[in-house]
Amino acid sequence: MITSFSKHHRDFSAGRTTVQGALLPAIHLAICAAILIAALFTATVSAQVVDSPLQDGKIGYAMTDLFWAVYQTDDAKEECPEGFNDGPREQFEQLYPDYTAMTVEDTQLRQETQTWLPSTDSDGFEFKAVQGPYSWGLNLDDAVSSDDFTHPDGTPGIDNQVYRAVGCVIGFRGPDGVEYIFQNKAILDQNYSRMMIELDGVDDLKNDDSVTVTLYRGRDRLLTDATGLNVVPGGSQRIDRRWGESLIRQTTGRIEDGVLSTDPIKEVIIPWMNLGVPSIQIIRDLRFELALSTEGATGLIAGYADIDAWYYQLIRNDSTHHLSNGQISGISLYKALRRFADAYPDPESGDLTSISTALDVKMRQVFIVDTESK
Repeated sequence: MITSFSKHHRDFSAGRTTVQGALLPAIHLAICAAILIAALFTATVSAQVVDSPLQDGKIGYAMTDLFWAVYQTDDAKEECPEGFNDGPREQFEQLYPDYTAMTVEDTQLRQETQTWLPSTDSDGFEFKAVQGPYSWGLNLDDAVSSDDFTHPDGTPGIDNQVYRAVGCVIGFRGPDGVEYIFQNKAILDQNYSRMMIELDGVDDLKNDDSVTVTLYRGRDRLLTDATGLNVVPGGSQRIDRRWGESLIRQTTGRIEDGVLSTDPIKEVIIPWMNLGVPSIQIIRDLRFELALSTEGATGLIAGYADIDAWYYQLIRNDSTHHLSNGQISGISLYKALRRFADAYPDPESGDLTSISTALDVKMRQVFIVDTESK
């Protein structure tokens, strides 16, 4: 056809005005033009589908990673100049050097009892809290005090007392800490922790002075690449209304220079699984600060963690054996959490029940589908 088209084109150019010579070049040109237009239309539609998951002012994101925000230096000398805390095994050896001559009740079970029924009484060990000036997080109380950290970017007044408690505990430090590893693995492997957000009323992912943000629990596995390890954007997630209706929360926010900031939500329950054991975290005054894109979102969740929920999630998900692998003494850590608590006093005792915190969060774009009746 190309040869024929060239011949007829030469004939037409040479002034040969036969019907065949005059019409076929025009026909061929029309066909080529139609093919080109169709190709351009297809490419445009495909680009819109791939590049614009923002549909009718809505875009959804599913959580892929979530863990306590821990500011770390390479050698830990800045934040932990006295080193790291001992775990259950190290403490046990110091408490019971002659344990073979003692009963199980007076040694192992005594420690287990203190783990499950914790108190604020001294355990005789010096707890090594974070001493450095810097922390990731947000200013939750709109104030600056001597107990606050400074953000690495220079912002003062950062409230993150959970970091003060866990920053010098090996199990909470990435990338090799046992808590860090298994929490994120559970999010990928299990549907239990399938939390997601949907932004509504979005005019522009770069700047928008008013958007609505709704938290849902999803029902489906995350879409991954062929390795099964990397979550990719574009999957769909059905809203869990049967078991997750009570977890739905809504707030308002704004987008500035591609960063979403939300107004606080009074209380959020986050499904939290580690090592196959389902549990929850309760975060009060929760707010998001997320850098948005059409493929995902990364940033912080910040608020005040309920201390009892925080602690019992830890020891329910991890036996003493697993805590020992991360040198995490539940007994010592509970006392530290209580000592550094900074919000929500108990109306009867006056004891503070919550502690400021920040969590690193990563999300992938998903299409949120509501298939169940409301």
